[in-house]
Amino acid sequence: MKYVIVRCEDGVQGGRGATLLEGAKLSHLQQLAQAGAAGGITAASSGSAGVESLHLHRALFGLSPSDPEAAPGRCYAASLNVPLAEEETVWCAELVTQHEGRVVDPAAGRIPTRESTLLLQALRDHLGSDTRRWVAGDRSRHVLVARDASLASDGLWSMPCPEGLRGQRWEQALPAGPVGEALRLLMAQASQVLEEHPVNRVRVDLGENPANLLWFWGAASGGRRRTFTERAGCSGAVVSASFPMRGFAATLGLEWRQGIASCEEQAIRRLMETLSALLTRCDFIYVHVRVESADPVERLCAMERVDQGLLKPLTETLPGLGSWRLLVVLDDRPPLTAPFVAIGTGIAPQPIVRLEARYLAESPLVFSDGVRLFTWFTAT
Repeated sequence: MKYVIVRCEDGVQGGRGATLLEGAKLSHLQQLAQAGAAGGITAASSGSAGVESLHLHRALFGLSPSDPEAAPGRCYAASLNVPLAEEETVWCAELVTQHEGRVVDPAAGRIPTRESTLLLQALRDHLGSDTRRWVAGDRSRHVLVARDASLASDGLWSMPCPEGLRGQRWEQALPAGPVGEALRLLMAQASQVLEEHPVNRVRVDLGENPANLLWFWGAASGGRRRTFTERAGCSGAVVSASFPMRGFAATLGLEWRQGIASCEEQAIRRLMETLSALLTRCDFIYVHVRVESADPVERLCAMERVDQGLLKPLTETLPGLGSWRLLVVLDDRPPLTAPFVAIGTGIAPQPIVRLEARYLAESPLVFSDGVRLFTWFTAT
């Protein structure tokens, strides 16, 4: 059986503008929804105001938020080729913008990597030690590796990622107990360094959001975890341009291929060529496409290119390879919902009239999380 999951992610912050489905002429995806099965994922992870990015990626591989395999901290570390000893704990360390105790921008104004690297260097100079090392990453996303008991917190799954903190008081999201107090102290120390740094002073002068708070989440311990092949019994590959997804593939022992940075026609064509090669040797392929533009016309065009340049060729190619299944998941923004369409060998038809929220809501295929969708999709 060949399994392909295509996740189309809306990269526009704050849910502004039209959804990915709204207004786009997705004629092929509409055909799949009428010939196959369509529904939605109705709930996000704890503390989120929407479907959180990395949590949904993990769920679509059958990994729950409490599953230690490919925990977010391990993904970030693997993306940066940071080795982890068993006694170490790795934390995702994310630069965000806070104002009067609330997170107002989870990505700190999309701060460039060159600027955030300078901030991490300052944190390393002021707060680094033999038991704590800071590793600069990509844009707002970085890593703290700790070897002290106060920050040993593998399995602390209740802490939301920055996406789930927008508009909320960040202190209320800290865990109770010694770890929460240690994080509170470290964040206060880091904020003092960040607030005084020239990079942030210039950003404020230019009217850009400063990176004035460091948020920690996704803690995980070192040591070996099971691979995807050990869990699922099949080979797999990930195609994505996402920083954490590179590490996600590495931690699960999956083949990695660089995805597309835009949805231009040539980029979509190259992506399909990559998939054609992977399909000859992999049983499970996860394709991540991110629509970054907030321009309404470009968003429509991007989705229509995905529809005709990716989804249509896939459904023409897969039947020639034997048993197959295709799942398309879209980050849409009716509250807490991600629509999906599935088709292929053994999937009972559950069609909908149109790819619109009101029809999707009436589908009996409504799952409370992505793990249940993965289980349904891969069931024999």
